[in-house]
Amino acid sequence: MESLSKNFIVIIVVQITVYQSFIFLVISVVTRFHQKPALAAATTVTPTVEPSSTDSNIALEDQEKNFEEHLTVNPNDIEALQALMEVRIKSKKLPQAIEVIDRLIELEPEDDEWPMLRAQILSYSGDYAQAKNEFEGIIAKDPARVEAFHGLVMAYSESGQKLKELEKRIEGAMEKCKNEKKNKDFRDFKLLIAQIRVIEGNHSEALRVYEGLVKEEPRDFRPYLCMGIIYSLLKKKDEAEKYFEKVRRLVPRNHPYREYFVDNMVATKLFSEKAEREGA
Repeated sequence: MESLSKNFIVIIVVQITVYQSFIFLVISVVTRFHQKPALAAATTVTPTVEPSSTDSNIALEDQEKNFEEHLTVNPNDIEALQALMEVRIKSKKLPQAIEVIDRLIELEPEDDEWPMLRAQILSYSGDYAQAKNEFEGIIAKDPARVEAFHGLVMAYSESGQKLKELEKRIEGAMEKCKNEKKNKDFRDFKLLIAQIRVIEGNHSEALRVYEGLVKEEPRDFRPYLCMGIIYSLLKKKDEAEKYFEKVRRLVPRNHPYREYFVDNMVATKLFSEKAEREGA
């Protein structure tokens, strides 16, 4: 049971890396066109009651159909393509979303967000070999692109490859960020190093890195979340709850990641309780 818990720690913390990058990229892309009144009206709904899963799926299907019809007449409409991409991602139609991204890359070859988003979706959908190739292409152009290294760590881990050589490259990228005073990227690389320690099963070292990150910036909720998950799965409930409470206090209610992170805290607690019952 101990090994099962450790495996779950690895899975859930690595998923944070992937989903965080994936969701952030989607949000950063779509917010560029949500400011436009026509498309904002078309893609934003303010329900009076919480929609059911079926209702949400129907709404997404209707939006997808509307954008597809619009694009038959206006095939180069960037904003409509972005809206269609977002709808397909929300619907988990990832191969179809990639088709739209390929079209956006044709129309906007200088926009470096599209190749990143394409690689993230490939990784998210399980095509790790192709995702690795595309992340490597991004790093070849930008050797300190932290999101691409996050993607490579996930792809390497899922395909069973050793992370030592990749970690050396990450350390080189960190040195570059440090020299260029890219403090945010440097911090994100530290988070990635901690996640590598989790993948290796070295939870005490991972916690040490997270604790250092907390001292550097106490308002960043990400280290607290990872520490809470690790402590929860190590059956240290009181310690875990202390960090989860910090996450709840620090993440704004309108934060785009809030629902996902709260769900992860709940899922982690449920798994920990289940593992404890089964081990009893």
